[in-house]
Amino acid sequence: MPLKIDVHHNGPLDNNCILIYEPTQHAAALVDPSFGIEQVVQSIQEKQLSVRYILFTHGHFDHFAGLKYALSRLDPASQVALHPADLALWRDGGGSKKFRFSIETPSDPDLLLDHLQTLDLGGEQIEVRHTPGHSAGSVCFYLPSCGTILTGDLLFRRGVGRTDLEDGDYGQLVNSIRSQVFTLPPETLAIPGHGPTTTVQEEIDENPYLELKTDEP
Repeated sequence: MPLKIDVHHNGPLDNNCILIYEPTQHAAALVDPSFGIEQVVQSIQEKQLSVRYILFTHGHFDHFAGLKYALSRLDPASQVALHPADLALWRDGGGSKKFRFSIETPSDPDLLLDHLQTLDLGGEQIEVRHTPGHSAGSVCFYLPSCGTILTGDLLFRRGVGRTDLEDGDYGQLVNSIRSQVFTLPPETLAIPGHGPTTTVQEEIDENPYLELKTDEP
């Protein structure tokens, strides 16, 4: 059965916390648990889901602010997963000091993600795509069973992630979008880390920050 996706809009930065689950086996993954995670945890408990993974698109603090609460409420324990290129950022508080947010730095992740690694969830696959640019260890999660990619802060509806923070690189960001997102089927849904959902074709055609086509040299 295709994976199901619930998107929860949480916190002062309008983060998208994403719950992926396979309902027949009650297997789930939680992506980027941010501020206001309580309602998401309540939904997990109501659906009687077992959260196998807590996945992070990158290591900025607004994407892991709810991790401690989630871990304290979820049973059995979940594997926390991050790309290793963002491990230093994670350990330093995810940029929270710069923005004067008081965030408790989490423990190191249990699982370090690799490019094109696949994670099994209830017999369906979550594919990891390393997409540096917003941060060195940014990743997207592609869900082929439901034609959806979770783009984190790489790509937004009619926007792109900022590259003026530590480890940001605009050239890398554009290359990541072109090679790892725009190569997917045009009807693929793209759920970003903030803001509304879009599609691959919409962003190829209408994103003002990416006036480029996939067939350009």
